[in-house]
Amino acid sequence: MSFLSQGKAAEGPRGAYIITLCLVIISTLISGIAANELAGRYLGFSLGGYPTVQNSTAVLAVQLSPFLIGFMVMLLSVKFIQKQRIRTAFTSRARYDWSRFFFSFGCWAVFLVLLLIVGSLLGMPIEFQFDLQTFFPLLLVSVLLIPIQTTAEDLLFRGILFQGLGQSLKNGLLAVVILGGVFGWLHSGNPEVQILGKGILFYYIFSGIFLGLITHFDDGLELSMGYHVANNLFGALILTNDWQAFQTNALFIDHSVPEIGWDLLLTLIVIQPLLLFIFSKVYRWENLRDKLF
Repeated sequence: MSFLSQGKAAEGPRGAYIITLCLVIISTLISGIAANELAGRYLGFSLGGYPTVQNSTAVLAVQLSPFLIGFMVMLLSVKFIQKQRIRTAFTSRARYDWSRFFFSFGCWAVFLVLLLIVGSLLGMPIEFQFDLQTFFPLLLVSVLLIPIQTTAEDLLFRGILFQGLGQSLKNGLLAVVILGGVFGWLHSGNPEVQILGKGILFYYIFSGIFLGLITHFDDGLELSMGYHVANNLFGALILTNDWQAFQTNALFIDHSVPEIGWDLLLTLIVIQPLLLFIFSKVYRWENLRDKLF
């Protein structure tokens, strides 16, 4: 059974996917408000949607904490509302394939490091700023919470909603495109969009479509989750700047003038298609035309 068709196995009430979505939205909003209130009361800052305190691990923890609640609500909803086995919302395989996760993680991590090295060689103003006292807490928070954040997003967009919408539309590709667009649109409030302009949304949209395609073609979330975790851990731990959503005490800080750079274009035009090709050969994807059309 394909990953998309596993949505048929759900035995919950009609509209169970919509109920799950509403519960996730409500719980995430409430937990976000609560986290912000607690930060204001006990930590002395309020996010107001995005960081007002820069380079703070506490800020990152407050930003990410609502995803923990949202993720727990998703798991409970899949099991008790959709009445679907939790594994089937993650993969079509008999068990979650960690080798796929780590292969995707490693591939994208290698490309990100190469982009960093090339950028340094090309003279980008990248500064090494390692400080053990600030980096160690950042490492703990990032390793604990970023995988939860990315898994929550993947489970919602490329698991629950993909299965629900794909079954309704009877078309996996259309579901991938629609959810990629929604994934991109939800990033429209990010501070980098305010600075770089709406053009950066195309990066988020096409990246969302890419992640949806590898989920659809590979019949599981493992490759998407590995890529997503590597991407966000790199942004939190390795390379930061003073205008993106995650502003941390990472190992390096980029002082470049904010712009849609060659690295983003290279990712969309070359690296993501190359990863699609690599994954297709490694995992011997078949019947892609049937999945597309």
